[in-house]
Amino acid sequence: MPSRNAGQLALVAGLAAVVVASAPFALSAQEPLPDEFRYRIDVQLVLLSVNVFSANGEPITTLAQEAFEVYEDGKPRPIKLFEKSTGLPLQLALMIDSSLSAASELEAEKQALMRFIQQVLQEKDAASLFVLSGKPEPAVGFTAAAVRLREGLKAIRVRGGTALYDSVVVVSEKLREREGRRVMILISDGNDTTSKEDFHAALRAAQEAEATIFALVVRPIPGESGRNVRGEHVLITLADLTGGRVFFADRVGELDRFFRELSALLRTQYLLGYQPAPPRLRPEFREIEVRIKGADYKVQHRKGYYAEGRQ
Repeated sequence: MPSRNAGQLALVAGLAAVVVASAPFALSAQEPLPDEFRYRIDVQLVLLSVNVFSANGEPITTLAQEAFEVYEDGKPRPIKLFEKSTGLPLQLALMIDSSLSAASELEAEKQALMRFIQQVLQEKDAASLFVLSGKPEPAVGFTAAAVRLREGLKAIRVRGGTALYDSVVVVSEKLREREGRRVMILISDGNDTTSKEDFHAALRAAQEAEATIFALVVRPIPGESGRNVRGEHVLITLADLTGGRVFFADRVGELDRFFRELSALLRTQYLLGYQPAPPRLRPEFREIEVRIKGADYKVQHRKGYYAEGRQ
């Protein structure tokens, strides 16, 4: 069957399954669900958050379900759930690099991140704050209280080293415990200096958690000459394979533009739920492709998930 996090909607024996925010709940008659979060289904689903863009990068937000096609390992799969603008809560892991290489931009990044939190975080959402330097532990645990995040940001100081891969692994584990759209927002140059884990472990952890990675890179040196671009390529790959993207800013004054664009992306996502292929004998990674019929649009979504083997 699909991974527990990829398709957490299941038939309850003798009853229609009632699913909220992509996770099963034990419900009583005294706890009715809001209509906008109620789905009645009889199959397990793989859930996808999807952004669609025109050739010039403009978001396309008016497509109907009939416009979408989903392929798993190259074979079409039926779409069973569709929302033009998903109501699933956001689970944001905000990850900021406070190493010496990022010291000159740190204060501006903290201020821009706080403005983003105030803009995007709604009552049903939650965010946490991690510092990429040193031991990857949360500076602030998941909360909907912007004031707690603000105080956590104020307390961040410049420190040596960047444990990017270790942090992605740890944050992925914590996101797996959260229900909703799992998102990592990395503010870093992508250069890892102290991790015990490697790139492949970080990518797998994010994919298993079904987390989307968005990254912001501030590039005070605009050209590649004199700048270490290896870390940037790492972030581009992590973002692409998890359904996110990387934003580049040549100066700190462009930070707010990045966060405005990211906020718009998070609030204009389609939600697709498709019926996966039957489980096979062993666990495996399954590739996903979403296409738009009859249009040359760019579609942004995670590229696969880990399916469990047959029990």
